[in-house]
Amino acid sequence: MKARLPLVAALVVALFPVKASAQAWVGRPDFSEGVGIRAGNLEFHPSLGAEFGYDSNYFRSSKEEGVIDVFRLRVTPSLTLSTLGKERRNAATPPAFNFSSSLYGTYHEVFPAGSEAIGGAARRNLGVGADAKLDVFPQSKIGFDLLASYLRVVQTDGSTEDLAGDGFDRGTVRGGGGVTWRPGGGLFEWRVGYQGTYNYFDNSQFSSLTNIHHDIGSRGRWRFLPRSALLFDTDYTFVRYTRDTPQTDGDIVRARVGFHGLVTYHLALMGLVGWSTSFYEAHQGSIAPRQFDAVVGQAEARWFLMSRPDLDSSTITSGLSSVAVGYGRTFSNSYFGSYYQRDRGYLNFSMFLVGAVAAGIDFGVSRVAFPEVTAPTPHDSFSQLRLDGRVFAEYRITETLAANATVQYDQVNSPVVNDEHLDYNRWQAYVGLRLFW
Repeated sequence: MKARLPLVAALVVALFPVKASAQAWVGRPDFSEGVGIRAGNLEFHPSLGAEFGYDSNYFRSSKEEGVIDVFRLRVTPSLTLSTLGKERRNAATPPAFNFSSSLYGTYHEVFPAGSEAIGGAARRNLGVGADAKLDVFPQSKIGFDLLASYLRVVQTDGSTEDLAGDGFDRGTVRGGGGVTWRPGGGLFEWRVGYQGTYNYFDNSQFSSLTNIHHDIGSRGRWRFLPRSALLFDTDYTFVRYTRDTPQTDGDIVRARVGFHGLVTYHLALMGLVGWSTSFYEAHQGSIAPRQFDAVVGQAEARWFLMSRPDLDSSTITSGLSSVAVGYGRTFSNSYFGSYYQRDRGYLNFSMFLVGAVAAGIDFGVSRVAFPEVTAPTPHDSFSQLRLDGRVFAEYRITETLAANATVQYDQVNSPVVNDEHLDYNRWQAYVGLRLFW
């Protein structure tokens, strides 16, 4: 069984979705929101979605552990509040500030598909999240922004035995801001900012993983052609654990430069390459630190089925059908060992038809590598091959009601680590309805 909880936490928490919900429409205002409800200079977008479906391997178990399938109910309420969008503002003068905020949650109910006792009541949970951003003087020579967010993730699906009660329940609080300089009418843009992140766990077995990240960063863009730009970003992160722990505190440095542009009205290219280095330090009772010092980067080619006339909107889907292929290499702080490295290639297809049909296909292949750990449970360095895929389709029955379907697949091929079988495969399929305004 997956009883060594720090190992499971590292593999599950590190790659868990950043939103409280895995639904495809969350965080995608280009097709998730309706016309909205106007209140003065603000507009509201409430939404309520419900899905029911089947999960072939709820505990992400290997064949050696025994696979348990379940039926699941997911209910996702959300509310966004923002200043008026461009369509409703109906003014040539840009606004002095833009404000946006959202509140969302996901309620999970689990029903056994067979005779196995899974503790359905113990698996019932509600994850919530909230975020807000204020952008002042967004098109002036000097502007500034503030942001804050909270994410509450409840996760009780790691094992039939070891995740009853609090499980991997955890919270993340973020806050920060920055100043942006835009000389030359916005052709050049440079932002300097700070973000603090506090991660905590409810389960006493994970309380030693509570940590704070301080991130000081800078990014910029220089438009040298009407539809092309040079990009750069760099940041310095301080990783500090707040309690006695075998984990290592440390500093992380990253810098990248690259290009983003519309080569034609249909083809957008983006590429960033740089270097990242870690400076983890040992303390009494900690593991021996391992350092990352290698290339990081991201590359993507996206083809729009209809012509895309401007550069800014090519960074999101914005209601245009497109197909993209890309690759990314990232390096992140880890809860087991000092860090993990992830190389992922992906294929993405998004389709929008006459404002009534939205569909998407996402497929990715990843290699996730963990370095050697010396204590408290030693293991050699190892890597996993991960496959992830999702097919999503939604049909808008009316302007405020839509029906959708989602099929998702995950697979992990992993060596045995400390007698733990970490490989698994998992199918999920859901159908649902969504009300939105």
